[in-house]
Amino acid sequence: MQPGIDPGKPSQTQFSGQPQYINEQIQQTQGFFPQQQIIIINAKFQPSFNFRYLSYAIFALGISASFILSNMRTDSDADQYIGFLGEASCCLSIILTFVFDAVFYKGKADWESTTGQSNTGSITGMIFDILFAVLVILFGFMWFIGD
Repeated sequence: MQPGIDPGKPSQTQFSGQPQYINEQIQQTQGFFPQQQIIIINAKFQPSFNFRYLSYAIFALGISASFILSNMRTDSDADQYIGFLGEASCCLSIILTFVFDAVFYKGKADWESTTGQSNTGSITGMIFDILFAVLVILFGFMWFIGD
């Protein structure tokens, strides 16, 4: 037997500079530095280019053009085509309004998911915008076929 070694205690290999009880030290330091939570108060979606404002502008221009073209009279065969352009501008502006509003909701849903918020309302709004755009396309198609 070697002098200075207790035969009842199993020998442990220790590297120079390494603490002997490393698992205990890790457990102690984990409780010492708690994770920080970042809470954003009143976060608001502010995109660099707002497609909702574009959809409002397209709707206003389309309805205005439709109103102007439907009230225009020339006392010739062109009245029929001008009326058609008025109806088409109204229908197209409504379709584009729903499409650009859906694009806005898509960006908002992506932003909400990256900030950890619920994006259920934005996805629902996007789905309804797409459904309404498809309905307007169908009604517009039936309207123009009927003329």
